[in-house]
Amino acid sequence: MKNNVLNCIAIDDEPSALRIISEFCSRIQYVNLIGTFTNPFEAVHTINDNQVDLIFLDIMMPQISGLEFLKTLYNPPMIIFATAFKEYAFDGFECDAVDYLVKPFAFDRFSKSVNKAFQLLKLKKPADASGGGVRDSSHEFLMVKVEYSTIRVSLNDILYIEGLKDYVKIYTEGKLILTKTTMKNILEKLPTVTFFRVHKSYIISVDKIDMIENSRIVIGNQRIPIGESYRTSFFEMVNKNLI
Repeated sequence: MKNNVLNCIAIDDEPSALRIISEFCSRIQYVNLIGTFTNPFEAVHTINDNQVDLIFLDIMMPQISGLEFLKTLYNPPMIIFATAFKEYAFDGFECDAVDYLVKPFAFDRFSKSVNKAFQLLKLKKPADASGGGVRDSSHEFLMVKVEYSTIRVSLNDILYIEGLKDYVKIYTEGKLILTKTTMKNILEKLPTVTFFRVHKSYIISVDKIDMIENSRIVIGNQRIPIGESYRTSFFEMVNKNLI
């Protein structure tokens, strides 16, 4: 969580419901609504590729129910269910939802739910809430699930990481490790001083860069593309260390 902002998305098959949520979010200073979706599957890329802290989620949708959609997400954000059906409230809370809004809901009820989520997030991420912006680099390894085992991976051994939908490949100096997670999730576990996202599908270890050729980073025999949206921040980092 950066600068005390709660990043949210809303998923509801009714455009009118999305308009209400958008309007209510605009009234709350610390809420940043980064996307609205009538089709839950169209929200998956946004969830995987961004820091989404909270989802406003309808339950009864034609493509898939909100409860079933939630089960498809790996390490899902906090959830506030918003639906016209009171009978699903118990199911919603069984999913550890932050709250359950029954349509039509007023702004004060909406604001109370969002504030609850905001306070929970600050408890979960006290280091980020302090505004430091730098992750603790004292943790020099990751514990990675591989099939039915959990293995220890030294950060110093990691060359780069490649994202493949719901999986990532961790390339180390000794072996290739495949694990089921997202790029967003693994990036949160890595120290920002040594690991840098340079493409939607690649995170590199800055210490392992051999050279930069135009729009590609060379690490060993691998040439890794620099994505257009990551180019500016990457070269700003490079220029700081340029002689």
